[in-house]
Amino acid sequence: MPTAQEKRELLFNVHNSVELPTKEFEEDWWPLISNAWSCNSGPKPTPIGAPLGYIRNYSCRLSKQTTPKSKETTPVNKRRARPVRAACDCQAAIKITHITGTGTSIVERYNDAPAVHTHSLADVDKIKRPAVIKNLIGKEVLKSSNPQETIATIRQLAEDSGLGEAAAFVTRAELNNSRRKQRQNELAPLVGDVCVDDEVQAATEFLSSHGYQHLSFGGAHVGALTGVVPIFRVNSDTNTDNSSSTTAASNRINEPSQGFVFARPQQLAKLATHGWLTLIGSVESTNRYDWKLFTLYVRDRLGCWDSGAHFFLNEVTSSIVAQALRLVRQLAPSWRPRYMLTDRTSTVTAGIETAFPRAAQGTSQQPEDQGQCEILFSTTHTAQIWNRNIIDPQVRRRMAQALHCRTRLGYEYMVKKATSGCGDPTIKQYILDNCVNGMEQWALWARQESPFLLQVVSLSALDDYHREVKRLSPIIYGLVGACQAILEVDDSRMILSLKAPSATYTDNHSSNIYDDIPSALLTHIQHFPYTIQLLLIDEAHAMTTRIAKGKRAPSMRHPRCGCDFFNKYSLPCRHVLHTALFGDAATRSPKEPAFLDDTDWMRLQNLFTNKEVGMDIYRTRRTFEKYAGMERSAEEAGAAEVRRLEMEELVEKLKREYRDLAERGDEKGTEALVEGSNSNNADNAMSMPINIYLVKNK
Repeated sequence: MPTAQEKRELLFNVHNSVELPTKEFEEDWWPLISNAWSCNSGPKPTPIGAPLGYIRNYSCRLSKQTTPKSKETTPVNKRRARPVRAACDCQAAIKITHITGTGTSIVERYNDAPAVHTHSLADVDKIKRPAVIKNLIGKEVLKSSNPQETIATIRQLAEDSGLGEAAAFVTRAELNNSRRKQRQNELAPLVGDVCVDDEVQAATEFLSSHGYQHLSFGGAHVGALTGVVPIFRVNSDTNTDNSSSTTAASNRINEPSQGFVFARPQQLAKLATHGWLTLIGSVESTNRYDWKLFTLYVRDRLGCWDSGAHFFLNEVTSSIVAQALRLVRQLAPSWRPRYMLTDRTSTVTAGIETAFPRAAQGTSQQPEDQGQCEILFSTTHTAQIWNRNIIDPQVRRRMAQALHCRTRLGYEYMVKKATSGCGDPTIKQYILDNCVNGMEQWALWARQESPFLLQVVSLSALDDYHREVKRLSPIIYGLVGACQAILEVDDSRMILSLKAPSATYTDNHSSNIYDDIPSALLTHIQHFPYTIQLLLIDEAHAMTTRIAKGKRAPSMRHPRCGCDFFNKYSLPCRHVLHTALFGDAATRSPKEPAFLDDTDWMRLQNLFTNKEVGMDIYRTRRTFEKYAGMERSAEEAGAAEVRRLEMEELVEKLKREYRDLAERGDEKGTEALVEGSNSNNADNAMSMPINIYLVKNK
């Protein structure tokens, strides 16, 4: 049995014909010498009278008649520095005949061609490596990222196989090329097909194989996939004054629109259960077809964000967005969104209003109605629009303050103050036209009915999700590749949701950060869900910062505060914690209940660890309070809520007047305002904390 090197010599200098079985020749012989010969003719049938088969002619790889020269017109400093292979007058040639009847292959010299090359086999190995060495490079390059180790391993394996001379010229560039080629082969199924309909079908088949449910509309495969009737472009969705654009749109009116909706059953269950507030947003440049990806995002009872459903659209119009939302409702019939949080895109807003007919009315008499939904705008997008259109820094600052007012009176006052101090009539008119109408959709004062609406005021969580998808799905990918990226991100989000019940703050942080937190407080915090732990730990650090600055503990009788954190989460804030741990207990009456004792902490923990409630308690305003004294009926609770809002508006009004007097330096006016707040309505319970509030914010 000849060795590998002997086989190479027999097929390099062909003195006599070599006859081998075709399978053995193609697998064991030809890969050893494939670099020495270059095919110069395609398969030709054997001559008449000869056994049935085909013939291929090969010439020497190094055969070259002339040496290439650079153009004389190209400047020397602009010529590419590349090696030039000198001419080689090697006339060696062979003919390989494959006989199909007997399954044999015959290697022989071509006509009167010389049997011996004018150069050695090593000269060929310097230029090109044989197929057996290339296959060895492809296997070893995936095992190690160290080029030196990989080359040493390849040479050792080749030496053991008798191919040490062929592997002596392997370079790092070949390793990189092999790794790049394998990467391209891996990306080939992700890049997709040229036909969009076939790509949509391949994407839906891929999603089905990974447990996703899907529905599609439009395209050639609509009948086979879903049976949904295709929809077409509508003239009303094309808003442009350009006549050429209008003509082009009218020419495309009969072109069908395409899209498909997909989600996992677990995601649909979350959407149906926790979709009371649903975030909706889109991202571009995730695939080569420029289809937009839309995602519905919800927060579960543990406070973890997860996708509820996705849909791809080949174009974005209100009718197509509405069609996609209807398909989502087909997959999740029990999904009843009370609020849809989006950016200020008019197309998406119109699509939501079309899919949920009563969304435009914004009524709240029957919140459990299937078609009832209100649209909320992201405060982040609102602020970004103001930054682009309101160029006056002072006016922009006052509008930012107005955005975060808790009452409508405060908002209207800040808007009036911003317009009165604005010298640009264009900006003033913009504020009157765009910042007054529809403010219930984005102003924070209109979201006071539910802490949940105050906690989720932007699409930052959804934007993070889309950034991760875009990172894993470059624009060269097709729809299959984009779905693969979505699958990976969904898996990572699901893993985080599964870890949340048993996760603790110490899992991702070092223990030395607890040195400045009292051990008694840390013991209570560790019994909350992970997301609540993060919030309380931040407030505990803020409390220690207050103490380090020398601030005294606030004077509180009950564990309730007016800060933003307590208003959002109804949890012990930095002020409550400061009072509970370092407050003056001597001034408290013995009849008053303990201030945030172990029983209070246990009730809070049971409230958030409830498997049926959890973070969903924030859907309605339910503050933890043991000082109520009695249970109230629904009507009494509603009346109490109205009185609370009236009190907040009254405080906002007095605070506004007090600040105006303070800015003008009117000390008599401020003293009269404080004295008047104490003297008027002395028997009213609302009048007592006003003086304290004003003095504290002086």
